[in-house]
Amino acid sequence: MDIKELTERYRDRFDAHYLQDDNGTGRKGRKRKKEVETPNFLKDVIRPILDTLPDLLPEYGFTKTTDDYAMYGEYYRIKAGIVLVGGFSIDEDFNLYFTPLFHGKACGKSHKIDSIGQLVEIIHEQFERREVKMKG
Repeated sequence: MDIKELTERYRDRFDAHYLQDDNGTGRKGRKRKKEVETPNFLKDVIRPILDTLPDLLPEYGFTKTTDDYAMYGEYYRIKAGIVLVGGFSIDEDFNLYFTPLFHGKACGKSHKIDSIGQLVEIIHEQFERREVKMKG
């Protein structure tokens, strides 16, 4: 999965949705029905990424997200079982950043994430740094 591609696709959908021409009206002055579905960063970018982690990192106890998953504070939190590994944040251009978190607070430098391989490597480093025991 190419994270950069996901964020670029989201940015295109965002622009198409919010920059579409709303001046056209139908008969009797009714507005035309909007053709572009409202983009949702959580649904379109965050959840697909998080839902790949159980397959890519089975040894750490990641599970797929549920419909209850939401942003918490400033971050989309990444947890493996009960271990909070880090969180995603985004900038004004919809670039994705991973920040290591400990007890909900940033405990390291943010990294711009462009690929799933890069994310997996950073998560491995976090587990090694914290000496978290693997499932098994």
